[in-house]
Amino acid sequence: MKFILSRTDDNYIHSKKWIVGYGLLFWLISRIIAMLLVIGCVAVYNTFGMNPETHTTFAGNPETARTLGSMTYVLLTVSIVAPVLEECIFRLGLSFKRWQVAIAVASIPTYILWQHISSLTIVSALLYIASIIAVFSLVYGLTSDSLWDELKKTYYKSTIWFSAIAFGLIHLIAFSNYSLSLVPYMLCVVSVPFFGGCAITYYRINLGFWWGVGMHIFNNLPAIILLFSL
Repeated sequence: MKFILSRTDDNYIHSKKWIVGYGLLFWLISRIIAMLLVIGCVAVYNTFGMNPETHTTFAGNPETARTLGSMTYVLLTVSIVAPVLEECIFRLGLSFKRWQVAIAVASIPTYILWQHISSLTIVSALLYIASIIAVFSLVYGLTSDSLWDELKKTYYKSTIWFSAIAFGLIHLIAFSNYSLSLVPYMLCVVSVPFFGGCAITYYRINLGFWWGVGMHIFNNLPAIILLFSL
């Protein structure tokens, strides 16, 4: 049986309803496995007299949201901004279309701008906007549609895997403290967004970009619900 990231042609074989159901089933099973992995990892640490959860916190945990800024900002980020911009960064370019790749790259400074929006001055805001335009223009102007068509033939499947792995690993920056002894725990924790990203990627490549955004919002739904309960 092929792993979900290798199922790049299900849209030619199965109905949309089947694909939606398969993606949701994978999401549910992988979420349970990832959470059990985290619990088991913590248990192993505890046997050695160490609780990793007291040595580092994960900003993706809704209970730490109050330390990140206003609840309105956090809710907007988790429910709308992050799903849209992260999908642009990690999965929009999987089409290998030049304009979409350009938007994907330009979404990186856009996300950074959003993260610093509360401290922006007019000058810094203009600099961010200029960098967004410049990055888009460089990628779009210095590459061609034919180049991306050729790259897709060679790197399509490897890029799908790279985007999912990168999406999981990028969440390592969300930890408050780092040490070599915490690496196994941190990798177990980011297995949650990795598997979630696999389901999102499956929707993106078989159903389209906005299906991926919708799955990303669904993936964040537990966090959104917990944020509302804080």
